Amino acid sequence: MTALFLNGTMYAAMPFMSWFDAGATAIVLLVAGALLGGMFMFVRIATDDSDRYKELKEIVETLFGTPAHLKRQPEENAGSTPAKSQSAASSGTVSPFSEPCPACGITVTERDSDCPACGLRLL
Repeated sequence: MTALFLNGTMYAAMPFMSWFDAGATAIVLLVAGALLGGMFMFVRIATDDSDRYKELKEIVETLFGTPAHLKRQPEENAGSTPAKSQSAASSGTVSPFSEPCPACGITVTERDSDCPACGLRLL
């Protein structure tokens, strides 16, 4: 055993790394590697194009994106074009209204698809 002297006091010198420290480090590195591998596999599964992990993909989509039941289906978008929706609004199918713009406060009507002052897209 070696001794370390500091300001006249003798301290026992510990080895650079004991077996306990080496074992704890190995366990921590194994757990970190397992977590990293799990995250890698999760991303691979979530981005896979096959239908093998359909339920997991739906869960990921619900957590990080728009849920499937709230997305528009392609059949709905095929018949509706922006020109048709604007012509429907101008033909009088939308009930008349006059409200302030949520962004700038200027009065907008049903004829305005965008706010004339700030350019906000109105629904």
